[in-house]
Order: sequence, then C-alpha cells, then structure tokens
Amino acid sequence: MRRGDLLVAALVVAAPGVVGATWRLFARFLVFAVGWVAIVVSTAGCMVDDMPAISDMVTTAKLREYYGNPNRLSGIEYNRAVGLRFQRDVLGALPGPKVLASNNKTFESDLRSQKTGKRFRGVKPDGVTGAAEGFDGTLPPVISTHPESTFVEVKAVKGVVNLAYAEYQILGMLDALSKSQAASSTGPDRAYPSLYFVVTGDTSIGTDIEDYAASLRILIWLSPVLDHGGGKLQVAAPRCLNCHAILQGKQLPATLYGPSFYVHNLSSSGDRGLDKPILDDGLVGHPGTPGNTRPH
Repeated sequence: MRRGDLLVAALVVAAPGVVGATWRLFARFLVFAVGWVAIVVSTAGCMVDDMPAISDMVTTAKLREYYGNPNRLSGIEYNRAVGLRFQRDVLGALPGPKVLASNNKTFESDLRSQKTGKRFRGVKPDGVTGAAEGFDGTLPPVISTHPESTFVEVKAVKGVVNLAYAEYQILGMLDALSKSQAASSTGPDRAYPSLYFVVTGDTSIGTDIEDYAASLRILIWLSPVLDHGGGKLQVAAPRCLNCHAILQGKQLPATLYGPSFYVHNLSSSGDRGLDKPILDDGLVGHPGTPGNTRPH
C-alpha cells in the first residue's frame, strides 16, 4: 500500500482521540508533496530570482487611470472605492491555487488598543488564510495545519507603510499574529505566522516592520503588482523580507507569479468598518486634488 493510502486508512480506523493527530500528519504529507511539485515546476523555467523593476509595477497614478470614475464618485469616497476594488481584484489572483475573499473578521490587539487610547481595539486584515507545518514557501499555502495564521494586506500607498501607519494598523496585525495558532508551533518543521503585503510600485514597507516581526518570529512577505498595460495586472511572486533572520540556513522553495487579471469596474466602496482599504496617494477624489487620504 502506498504511503498516502496508509494515511487515509489510518484516518478511517483511528480511535477518536487519535484522529486529530493523524489528520495533522496527513496534512503535513500533502504539504510536503505540494511543496515538491512547486519546486519542480519552478526549476523547470519559472523560478524567480530578482524583484521586478519598479518601472514594471503598477502605481497609484495608473490605478486612477485604469479604474476611472464611471459612477462619478466624489471626494474620499472615490479613494475608498479604488482601494476596495483593487483589494478584491488582487485577492482573487494571488500566487498559488487559492482564491481569497475579503476578510470580515476583526482580530483583537492589545498593543493597538494601548497605542490609540482604546479607539482601535483590533485589526481587520484584507485577507486571512492559514500556515502550514514543514512548508516555508509560496503564500497562501494550499494545505493549512494552523488556520488564521497568515494575514494578507493589499496596499496602494504613495509612500512608506510602517508600524505606526493607519493608527498602528500594522503593529496591531503583528500583535494579533503573535497570538495565532502558528505562533505556538514548535520543532524543526514548525509553522510560522506570516504577514503578506501585496503593493503598488510606489508603496514601500518600512524596515521597522521587518525587524519587529523578526523579533516575534513572524515572516514578512512582499509582492508588487505588475502592470502589463491596458489594465492588465499580475501579482508578482512573493519574496520574504526577513527570512534571513528567522529561517537561517533554510533553502526556500522557488515561488511563482499569480495569474494575470484585468481591473474590474469601479463601484461604491460600501461600509467595511474597521481598516477600510483606500487609495492613499495624497489626492482626494477624481481626478484628484491635494489632501489627506490617510486611513481613519
């Protein structure tokens, strides 16, 4: 009998107290199998060695051009509509086979609450997925052994995103991830919590995020969004910004690009509540007048 058949059979006949552990073993087997497939595909011609050139990335200005303003939204409502539409387009075209929907769950953060005088008691990441034991590679993982341990954050910001950005939103996310299931994982094949940024070419991630996350053993991943012209975009392969400090001596699998996609029609932003996505480029409305576009 093959190894996979043995594991499936074990799941069927295991005593109730053993089923959970057996399922985790089966999930880890699948994670390793998927990981090897990813490596084989990547080394066959799709391996990513370098970050794409900034000139190949979509910018906040290009998002304005591509999305336009067909519904004549005014003021900051336009910026929020672009931010939300860009978020949804990206979450549906991430590297790997998973398609993520926009997250509606708030995760508590004592640190953010303290920093904001209890005005913001939690965080609402754009996307949420799991982490996997024994697989330090492309996000989001196909098989998760630790749910709700990876946050995906889509940013269209003309400037730097740091720990204090948007009323300490990123600090709050790292605080919440430090309490996730993956954060308590142990052993040589342990799972790690991750914060995955997908950004425009004019968005920079502050080094304070990388350093603080490393101190919490949280991986920081980054994918720029490529601009192929005519509204055709593509999420580049994720690269780890702080794996050198956390996964010392480990060889990471090669990573792949997401599928290309075209921007969708712009509609009203609606009310997403906490941590609403927004086009933060210092221009309010369309075509845009200088003003404050910072979240909150």
